[in-house]
Amino acid sequence: MSVAEQVTVMRAARRERRLDHFPYLALLPLTLLLAAFTFFPVGYAGWSSLHELLLSRPQSAPFIGLGNYAEVVASSYFRSSLVTTLLFTVVTTAVTLVLGLAFALLLNAPLRSARVAQVLVLLPWAIPTVAAGIMWRWIFNGSYGPFNGLLYSAGLIREYVPWLGESLGAQLAVSVAHVWRSTPLPTLLFLASLQLIPRELVEAVRIDGGGAFQALRNVALPLLRPTIMIVAIYQTIVSLTTFDLVYVMTGGGPGDATSLLSYFTYVEIFKGLNVGTGSALAFLLGLVSLIFIGAYLYLLKSESLE
Repeated sequence: MSVAEQVTVMRAARRERRLDHFPYLALLPLTLLLAAFTFFPVGYAGWSSLHELLLSRPQSAPFIGLGNYAEVVASSYFRSSLVTTLLFTVVTTAVTLVLGLAFALLLNAPLRSARVAQVLVLLPWAIPTVAAGIMWRWIFNGSYGPFNGLLYSAGLIREYVPWLGESLGAQLAVSVAHVWRSTPLPTLLFLASLQLIPRELVEAVRIDGGGAFQALRNVALPLLRPTIMIVAIYQTIVSLTTFDLVYVMTGGGPGDATSLLSYFTYVEIFKGLNVGTGSALAFLLGLVSLIFIGAYLYLLKSESLE
């Protein structure tokens, strides 16, 4: 090989190396921007959780270690709020998974109205959460709400029920609104996964004499297991961090019946002006999320080994 050819090969190799690094260089500005808006708030929250930081006297922020965490855990509201949050998360996540899969199966059926149904399923997702909260607060209004009117017309109740004024009714109302708002995305994810299942597998079940239930149990659900886990993790995080619906519909009431940990985080920081305990609450909420995610991943791993 001549010297000119060697120079040409070396130049081509350098050009290829530059092209290999170009995607990373192109993504670097956006990555730095995202890091600035992600790592800095998380780092500041971690620093705040270890200091006695009050907005009433921000100049003084002495280091107290885990004092904020101890104060939060020992507080009168933490235990009841944790139970309410876990119950809300488990119930809404399970119902959302079941409804999302059911709607996806209906939309995957060869029906002419499937396109219209897909648009209708997406409507709750298109409505802003605050607007949805106002709408559901009106629906469950104890004086003139349509839900009471429907039950009264059907003869199921003798007088209007103050749903948002009772602990169980308020929890039910917030859960219904959250499930209605959260179901479209799981539906789309399940629908996309169902459409990737080979038709030959379903036909093989039918040839063997199995029906739709056997096809769902023996073909669809095993292939949908990774999607189910992803949706479960996402919905769990969304349920654990739900704040806007609670704030708009009930304000955490009646009493503290719907006061989730995310709502108490807001109360500590913006009403109590205590950034330290609010940050500690946020990190405890993140710890609960990690426990749920770890449990899901363990189940996924154990089932994949069977």
